[in-house]
Amino acid sequence: MDPHGAPHVTIGEAMVVLYPEGHRPLAEAEAFGSDVGGAEFNVATSLARLGVPTAWLSRLGDDGFGERIRNAAAEYGVDASTVERDATRPTGLYIKESTLGPAGHTTRMHYYRRGSAASAIGFETFATGSAAALLRSAALVHTSGITAALAPSVASAVARLREVVGPGTVLSVDLNFRPRLWQDRDTAALDALVGRADLLFAGRDEAEAHFGHADPERFFAGNPQLTTLVLKDDVRAAAVHRRDGGVSTVPCLMVDVVEPVGAGDAFAAGFLCGRAEGRDDVASLRLGHALAALALIAHGDRPVTVPSRAERARIAAASDDEWSRWRVHAGALPWRDSEAVS
Repeated sequence: MDPHGAPHVTIGEAMVVLYPEGHRPLAEAEAFGSDVGGAEFNVATSLARLGVPTAWLSRLGDDGFGERIRNAAAEYGVDASTVERDATRPTGLYIKESTLGPAGHTTRMHYYRRGSAASAIGFETFATGSAAALLRSAALVHTSGITAALAPSVASAVARLREVVGPGTVLSVDLNFRPRLWQDRDTAALDALVGRADLLFAGRDEAEAHFGHADPERFFAGNPQLTTLVLKDDVRAAAVHRRDGGVSTVPCLMVDVVEPVGAGDAFAAGFLCGRAEGRDDVASLRLGHALAALALIAHGDRPVTVPSRAERARIAAASDDEWSRWRVHAGALPWRDSEAVS
């Protein structure tokens, strides 16, 4: 971590992901590749690659998969020193089944995370020792509704994060509402987490599914702590709404999509990077869209590359007309000089 900058801290489960080689159905798969994924881990690694001092807080099984995730965090420059090891619970696992059919790639996710080490996160995970010190020193703490959905104890713990973070720390929450994860469960802890957020990311569709609306005025009226709402409208646009009434909207880039998994996490990382660099809302939204596009143009849960500081400056400085004409695909990136993606 950069000793000269307060860290951004993400909290959530990381898992090892297996995927059948050759995009074969699971029933026919004979060989698997592997990677590491998980919403807040994806945000952390992208932020670190962008040069933002970043730490990730969670729990892992004391097993080979947990070691694989720790190694990945180190490779990307993410501080995982406060991650707990659990000798009795395993590291979570999921399988990504991406099959190729007449309509293109279809991706299905199969999760094996019940009873995982991360599902035993409790308030003491945050409130004691080095983890508490880290959270008190953080510039921003980011988590999501997926973390709250891991188990009732986890939901209760993240709902109390405001008690642990420093008074100047921004609490960032990505709604990430997944109805299947909350089936037959009380969502009061999720609502409490949102109610303590300074910054909320939400898709219009998921906000309507959970809250019954996607009205910024109602969000601000119902959540006095909230100062910034980032509302995403699927493949069309994203907008920043401020409590003072300010609104900035940026349309999505044109993208030749290969796989949609991880785009929301990448968007959050890009936006948070822009914010950390002191950029305005339009530039931060553009960085969010750019990172999301870089996750969409290849298989995998994270962007294939991230824009350099000079490239981020070009993205921010592009005219609206230039932005509207940019198309992102695996052959080249519009903010580079016809340079292929590596």
